[in-house]
Amino acid sequence: MIRIVVVDDDKLVCTSLKTILEADDDISVVGVGYSGSQAIELYDELKPDILLMDIRMSPMTGLEAGEIILSKDRNARIVYLTTFLDDEYIVKALKIGAKGYLIKQDFESIVPSLKAVYIGHSVFGEDIVMKIPSLI
Repeated sequence: MIRIVVVDDDKLVCTSLKTILEADDDISVVGVGYSGSQAIELYDELKPDILLMDIRMSPMTGLEAGEIILSKDRNARIVYLTTFLDDEYIVKALKIGAKGYLIKQDFESIVPSLKAVYIGHSVFGEDIVMKIPSLI
């Protein structure tokens, strides 16, 4: 069973993700949070297999929370799920060690991507992969 914590400042997104993820027998959503600071608390408390998190949240962004979590646990598997294809976000996610960066609109890829991360792969949506060469 893959244990996942979902963090997004939009409660409807969290509820929808929990429903989509738990429709798969291999996935259990063990925690839900709505801010970067809650992401850190939930990660420390629950030690999920994967933290699925939005980027743009306030007062602390998902990138800031991810950086803190990864500074304490280099093995943390963080996958960003966002609507934003901003180059600076992609570069920052890669630099801090995120295992994935997915676009919310491509929701069919979320479950297969999380399963890939769970077995050790990194996943970046097609839109992200197309941008990476120009970012390096």
